Amino acid sequence: MSCSATAALSLREVFARNIRLVRIAAGMSQERMAHDAGLDRAFVGTLERGQRNISIDNVERIAGVIGVAAHELLDPRLPELRNLDVTMKRVPRSARLHIVRK
Repeated sequence: MSCSATAALSLREVFARNIRLVRIAAGMSQERMAHDAGLDRAFVGTLERGQRNISIDNVERIAGVIGVAAHELLDPRLPELRNLDVTMKRVPRSARLHIVRK
Protein backbone atom coordinates (compact mmCIF):
# COMPACT_ATOMS: atom_id res chain seq x y z
CA MET A 1 0.00 0.00 0.00
CA SER A 2 1.42 3.33 -0.99
CA CYS A 3 1.77 6.29 1.36
CA SER A 4 -1.11 8.12 -0.36
CA ALA A 5 -3.42 5.10 0.07
CA THR A 6 -2.36 4.75 3.69
CA ALA A 7 -3.00 8.46 4.33
CA ALA A 8 -6.61 7.94 3.24
CA LEU A 9 -7.24 5.45 6.07
CA SER A 10 -8.67 6.56 9.39
CA LEU A 11 -6.86 5.42 12.53
CA ARG A 12 -9.69 2.92 13.14
CA GLU A 13 -9.17 1.51 9.62
CA VAL A 14 -5.40 1.30 10.15
CA PHE A 15 -5.94 -0.59 13.41
CA ALA A 16 -8.50 -2.91 11.79
CA ARG A 17 -6.18 -3.72 8.87
CA ASN A 18 -3.16 -4.20 11.11
CA ILE A 19 -4.74 -6.63 13.57
CA ARG A 20 -6.12 -8.68 10.67
CA LEU A 21 -2.77 -8.79 8.85
CA VAL A 22 -0.69 -9.62 11.92
CA ARG A 23 -3.22 -12.25 13.06
CA ILE A 24 -3.18 -13.89 9.63
CA ALA A 25 0.63 -13.77 9.45
CA ALA A 26 0.68 -15.52 12.83
CA GLY A 27 -1.59 -18.26 11.41
CA MET A 28 -4.27 -17.50 13.96
CA SER A 29 -8.03 -17.59 13.40
CA GLN A 30 -10.29 -14.84 14.71
CA GLU A 31 -11.79 -17.38 17.07
CA ARG A 32 -8.40 -18.36 18.50
CA MET A 33 -7.25 -14.76 18.90
CA ALA A 34 -10.52 -13.80 20.57
CA HIS A 35 -10.37 -16.79 22.91
CA ASP A 36 -6.75 -16.17 23.88
CA ALA A 37 -7.45 -12.46 24.48
CA GLY A 38 -10.60 -13.18 26.48
CA LEU A 39 -12.82 -11.44 23.91
CA ASP A 40 -15.87 -12.44 21.90
CA ARG A 41 -15.16 -13.60 18.33
CA ALA A 42 -17.97 -11.45 16.93
CA PHE A 43 -16.41 -8.41 18.64
CA VAL A 44 -13.06 -9.21 17.04
CA GLY A 45 -14.79 -9.45 13.66
CA THR A 46 -16.30 -5.99 14.07
CA LEU A 47 -12.89 -4.63 15.05
CA GLU A 48 -11.27 -6.11 11.96
CA ARG A 49 -13.97 -4.56 9.78
CA GLY A 50 -13.40 -1.17 11.43
CA GLN A 51 -16.95 -1.06 12.78
CA ARG A 52 -16.19 -0.72 16.49
CA ASN A 53 -14.02 1.31 18.80
CA ILE A 54 -11.79 -0.50 21.26
CA SER A 55 -10.47 0.25 24.73
CA ILE A 56 -6.76 0.59 25.41
CA ASP A 57 -6.97 -2.45 27.69
CA ASN A 58 -8.30 -4.59 24.84
CA VAL A 59 -5.67 -3.22 22.44
CA GLU A 60 -3.04 -4.47 24.90
CA ARG A 61 -4.73 -7.87 25.18
CA ILE A 62 -4.88 -8.35 21.41
CA ALA A 63 -1.31 -7.11 20.91
CA GLY A 64 -0.04 -9.57 23.51
CA VAL A 65 -1.84 -12.48 21.88
CA ILE A 66 -0.62 -11.74 18.34
CA GLY A 67 2.89 -10.82 19.47
CA VAL A 68 3.29 -7.15 18.61
CA ALA A 69 3.67 -3.99 20.64
CA ALA A 70 0.32 -2.24 21.08
CA HIS A 71 1.55 0.97 19.45
CA GLU A 72 2.52 -0.93 16.29
CA LEU A 73 -1.13 -1.75 15.67
CA LEU A 74 -1.74 1.96 15.09
CA ASP A 75 1.18 2.45 12.69
CA PRO A 76 0.02 2.95 9.09
CA ARG A 77 3.41 1.64 7.90
CA LEU A 78 3.17 -1.70 9.73
CA PRO A 79 2.51 -3.82 6.60
CA GLU A 80 5.64 -2.44 4.93
CA LEU A 81 7.76 -2.61 8.09
CA ARG A 82 6.83 -6.25 8.71
CA ASN A 83 6.54 -7.25 5.04
CA LEU A 84 2.91 -8.35 5.49
CA ASP A 85 0.83 -9.46 2.51
CA VAL A 86 -2.04 -6.95 2.40
CA THR A 87 -3.99 -9.19 0.00
CA MET A 88 -4.48 -11.93 2.61
CA LYS A 89 -8.05 -12.00 3.85
CA ARG A 90 -7.99 -15.10 6.05
CA VAL A 91 -5.83 -17.78 7.56
CA PRO A 92 -5.61 -20.91 5.39
CA ARG A 93 -8.27 -23.39 6.49
CA SER A 94 -5.68 -25.98 7.52
CA ALA A 95 -4.23 -23.54 10.08
CA ARG A 96 -7.55 -22.68 11.72
CA LEU A 97 -8.17 -23.92 15.21
CA HIS A 98 -11.74 -24.28 16.33
CA ILE A 99 -12.39 -23.86 20.02
CA VAL A 100 -14.71 -26.44 21.54
CA ARG A 101 -17.01 -24.73 23.99
CA LYS A 102 -18.57 -26.61 26.87
